[in-house]
Amino acid sequence: MKTTNRTLTATLALTLALGLAACGTDDTPSISTAGQPAGEASSEATTDSTADDTTASDTAEENTGDDSAAATDAGATDDLTAAALAAIATAEAETGGTAYEIDDQDDDGTWEVDVRVDDRSVEVTVSADGATVVNTDDDDDLDSDDRAALDAATITLPEAIEIAINEAGGVLDDAELETDDGQHGWDVTVDTDAKDDVDVLVSVTGEVLKVDN
Repeated sequence: MKTTNRTLTATLALTLALGLAACGTDDTPSISTAGQPAGEASSEATTDSTADDTTASDTAEENTGDDSAAATDAGATDDLTAAALAAIATAEAETGGTAYEIDDQDDDGTWEVDVRVDDRSVEVTVSADGATVVNTDDDDDLDSDDRAALDAATITLPEAIEIAINEAGGVLDDAELETDDGQHGWDVTVDTDAKDDVDVLVSVTGEVLKVDN
C-alpha cells in the first residue's frame, strides 16, 4: 500500500511539471508599451522615421533650389553686361574702328554698336552673346560733337561702362556720347535692383560727373 501511494505521488508531480513547462512556451506575442504587438510597433516606427527623412530631404532640395535660382539670376545679370562688352569688342574688330555708343538690346536680343571709322560712323549689329556680327551699316559722317568728344577722350567706351557700373551697381542698359556746355561725357544707363534707368554721366577722361537716381 505504501509503494502504491509513492507511485501515485510521483505521477502527480510529473504531470504538474509538464503542465508548468507547457505554460512557459506560450505562443502569445509580446505586447508593446503602446498596446500594440511589438512587430507592428517597430514597423510603424520605421515608417515614421523614413517619412521624416523624406520630408527633411524635400525641404533641403527646395532650399537648394531657391539658392540656385538666386545664383542663376545673379549670373544672368553679370552675363548681360559681359555680352555687351563682348559686342563692343566684336564691332571694333570687324571695322577696325573705335566704338562710342551701344544701344540697349533689340527685341531679338541683338546689340547695335556705333563705331568711329576715320571720320565716319558705322553701325554694327552683333548677336545677343556678343560674339558674331549680324549686319554692318555705314551710316554717315561722324557728328561733329561726337568727333570732338572722341578726340578728347582718354578712356574707352568699355572703361566708361565699367566706371558707371562700379558707381551705381546694376547692369548695363545702353551708353551714348553726350556734350553739354562744351563738356563731353558718356551717358551710361544702368538698371539696378532698386530702380531701372539710372543715368551715370562719365566724362571722357574718366570722372563721374553726375548720377541721376
